[in-house]
Amino acid sequence: MDTRHHEGETTFYTSCIGSCGSGGLCILKAHIKDGVVTAVEPDDRYNKNIGREDAVISEQDLAKSRVQARVCAKGIVAYKYMYHPDRILYPLKRVPGTRRGEGKYTRISWEEALDTVAGKMKETREKYGPYSIINPYFQMSGADGLGRLLSFWGAGVDGWGMASVDAIMLMSHIAAGSPSTERAKHTSSSAADMLQNSKLIVLWGHDPTMGSLGPGHQFAWYLKLARERGTRVIIIDPRYTVAAEVLADQWIPIKPGTDLAMFLAMAHVLLKEDLWDKDFVNKHVDLNGLEKWKRYIFGIDDGVEKNPEWAEKKCAVPAETIRDLTRLVAANKPSWLWSNWGVSRKSGGEQVVQAFIALQALLGYWGIPGAGPAVNLGPTPDIAIHVPWGPNGSYNIPRMYRGQYWAQAVLLLDKVKSGELSPKEYMRMVGWRADPSLLSQFNPKMVFGTSYGPFSRNFIVSVTDSPNYQIEALNRMEFITLVHNTMTPTVRYADIILPSRDWTWEEKRVCRPDSGHGFASITYCPGVVKPPGETKSWIWIYLKLAERLGISPRDYFSYYTSDENWENDYDRYVKASYDKVIEHYKKRNIEVPSWEEFTRGKFINCDDLEEKPIVGWEDQMARGKPFGTESGKIEVYSNYIGNEANRGKGEHTDSFGRLYNLLPSDWGEVPPMPVYKTAVRGMDDPLSRQYPLMLLSPHPRYRAHSTFWDHPWLKDHIYRHRVWISTSDASTRNIKDDDLVQVFNDRGKVVMRAYVTSRLMPGNIVLHHGGWYTPDESGVDFGASPSTLLGGDFRSGTTPFKTTGLVQVEKYQGES
Repeated sequence: MDTRHHEGETTFYTSCIGSCGSGGLCILKAHIKDGVVTAVEPDDRYNKNIGREDAVISEQDLAKSRVQARVCAKGIVAYKYMYHPDRILYPLKRVPGTRRGEGKYTRISWEEALDTVAGKMKETREKYGPYSIINPYFQMSGADGLGRLLSFWGAGVDGWGMASVDAIMLMSHIAAGSPSTERAKHTSSSAADMLQNSKLIVLWGHDPTMGSLGPGHQFAWYLKLARERGTRVIIIDPRYTVAAEVLADQWIPIKPGTDLAMFLAMAHVLLKEDLWDKDFVNKHVDLNGLEKWKRYIFGIDDGVEKNPEWAEKKCAVPAETIRDLTRLVAANKPSWLWSNWGVSRKSGGEQVVQAFIALQALLGYWGIPGAGPAVNLGPTPDIAIHVPWGPNGSYNIPRMYRGQYWAQAVLLLDKVKSGELSPKEYMRMVGWRADPSLLSQFNPKMVFGTSYGPFSRNFIVSVTDSPNYQIEALNRMEFITLVHNTMTPTVRYADIILPSRDWTWEEKRVCRPDSGHGFASITYCPGVVKPPGETKSWIWIYLKLAERLGISPRDYFSYYTSDENWENDYDRYVKASYDKVIEHYKKRNIEVPSWEEFTRGKFINCDDLEEKPIVGWEDQMARGKPFGTESGKIEVYSNYIGNEANRGKGEHTDSFGRLYNLLPSDWGEVPPMPVYKTAVRGMDDPLSRQYPLMLLSPHPRYRAHSTFWDHPWLKDHIYRHRVWISTSDASTRNIKDDDLVQVFNDRGKVVMRAYVTSRLMPGNIVLHHGGWYTPDESGVDFGASPSTLLGGDFRSGTTPFKTTGLVQVEKYQGES
């Protein structure tokens, strides 16, 4: 770098806090001058001034992840958002007389904003009862933020679900006895483990070049190194992705939503050809449940063998390919198998996860080096850094709807009241997970949008239910308040907007990021710039609301002493988080940087402090402890779900009294073991006669959910939002590349340009996740958010259907 252009600057390391799955794992080296970020560099804490680290790095360095935690393109330019002209810097109130969604606001003081919000909360509770204030989409945490506030105040309802990994987390509990709270103990396999020990690598629905679940493209780099060493890489995906092009030896296209058929057929081959690991199965798998599943696989009861020929008709993967792949993964032990998140974010996704768990068990690929994640939650260091703010209040916030269907929970109440829909059917459809008797008191009138982080989600874009329904639900509310820092399509519907600080640049915090790809560290955000305008910490916002609701600020946040000392109070809290890290490693006789060293740029590479890569399940595999299931073994068949007497309970607990926190009261058509069903709104749904193309909504390369949509450095010149359509599907519709097209179904309509490509299986289209909903007067979305076209699956029990939908595509005849 030419230092002449950086005179008078100071540099700081900070963690990139993007909602991309890395969660602070990627590191930025920021240049600051006069309180402004002037430039950003990638991480250089290892191998300084080295561009190609593989030219100098040792095998031990690779095993210990002693490599630069580089950010992706999004992270490099993220700092520009601090200075975006649409940044929300002051509390705002919707201009009286204007419609929600117009985006017309006037600046108000924090006193007026907080007084108004607290006053509306009191008024709503008094007028409509405690179950009248709702949080759309993302669940509140009861331990901090808004959830903690409501636990003291005694009102409010919430949703449940995390969108990304609902099915995976549920089935890790049901099939392996591993609740999401114990993820650190029961996960498997890191990238270093894959590089060192895997003989074959197979990825379903995964493009690791996208930069999420980082740092940056680090996992893709490890994959490249493995292939250069002779490890064969196979990618199974309906798209011919960049990863399939540059990292794979073989690409296998598959019909989306049919992976379960392929897993069932692979299990059939393992059992039929006697390729399964009998010793592992006899020791670690519940044999009674396995026998039930084997009867299904061999068609003993229904007369249909789930063999590769049967699967070929479902998933379009040739029977010979399925059979050869199965033999390959059985012969090359251990094979690193990865069924990515998108594979299970479809109708019936929980069964896809359960089948993959069973497949890994038949192969004996649990908790052994090089075998990949048996459940696919990724390795997480067993280090707690969350410091309790103090005891919670006595109110237990009821979970009354699956987060993705919060709007349906509002709108379908009319049908319950009219008698058109029974209470039982309503609760099943919306994913009710509370005491059924509370339904008669559920009366949503106020939305307080929040999540586990500093700002509420852009939920009308990110939720997989059409904005057309969400906006109708929002407009039924008497009051809406949102905490955010950007004027997103969702924020435009708020009555009061409370501006928050940016986590990466403006607020101090200790990060314990964990990646689904096996890199873990403890990093620090030092708050490198002074927060602009009147933006506030999210903790401060809820603290001040607590005060106005009659709750002691010290009860809400035990580190609070006074407004004048707030910054010091918050610093003490952040330091207490790192003290827990020091305490954790001290018990293991490992020395880590002091607090002072940590805040000056030193960090903890968790992988470097481990003797070997984390493979998980050590209690069961190495120490002989039972799994946390009723049988003490891996359960291919769930006795809990198989027992109809359990259906309809408010909340479900396992035989040890632990909450199944992603299992609704009525789980719909979720069977107790993996069985194949035609996906709702999938390619074989009868609805396909009207809407013949399957919509996929993967994450784009230059956006994290909806963030960066309006970033001037990434939009248009770098990334063009287009609908991908195969050459054959485009030809039959007389669509040419860059034509303006309309994509529509019974949920909505979007208009955008077409990208005609041969990199996609016919019968599918790709519309990347996170486009900003921009409707015209008739509700046609010219921002082309895929969510506009999604939703409508009330059959599945837990999955958020993020990549499922049926549509038609035609040339657009209107004005652009």
